[in-house]
Amino acid sequence: MKMIQLGLMIFLSVFCGCLTNRLTTSTGGATNAADKSLEAADNSMKVSNSIKALTIGKVEVSRTGNIAVELANSSKEPLKVWKDSNSWGAACWRVLVIREGKVKTFFRNPDQGFTKNNPTFVEIAAGGHIERKLDLNGGNWCGLGHCSIYNERGFGGEKISFEANDIVIVIYDVPATQEARDIGVWYGVIAATANVQ
Repeated sequence: MKMIQLGLMIFLSVFCGCLTNRLTTSTGGATNAADKSLEAADNSMKVSNSIKALTIGKVEVSRTGNIAVELANSSKEPLKVWKDSNSWGAACWRVLVIREGKVKTFFRNPDQGFTKNNPTFVEIAAGGHIERKLDLNGGNWCGLGHCSIYNERGFGGEKISFEANDIVIVIYDVPATQEARDIGVWYGVIAATANVQ
């Protein structure tokens, strides 16, 4: 029995020693799987800590269906957000228009074509902001029972326009993907409203 216990202790010490060695060393500058896993966990922690740091600042709405949205970083660290030109960032916007008690829903078309689709991002400086322009009539939006393609104006021949007293709700909804965790890109849901004058 003592031999079995001794053998088990030796096996565990060797196994634990190898595991520790694998976690702390890499050869020739190459990153091993354990290093990548630790880096992804660190990025995930940074992203989850930064979820509350991203806000929608001002929202400016024009009667022609254009919306200018300010994404603001309130933290003391840079914050990464997806570019709109890839599948991770393109389909994250939703717009609700409330007019006379009725709601119209619009969202970026998730079935877009991309000439090159890489998980690329933009970094917002600490305390900084970037502006995103949303043109509901500019193609690649769904609404009014139709999804437009990239070069189509409006929705199946019908264009959206905002009227006085419309309430416009802009939602930025970024799912938590493995790529977001690995790269440290922000994910979550934020929203803001604007009244059309």
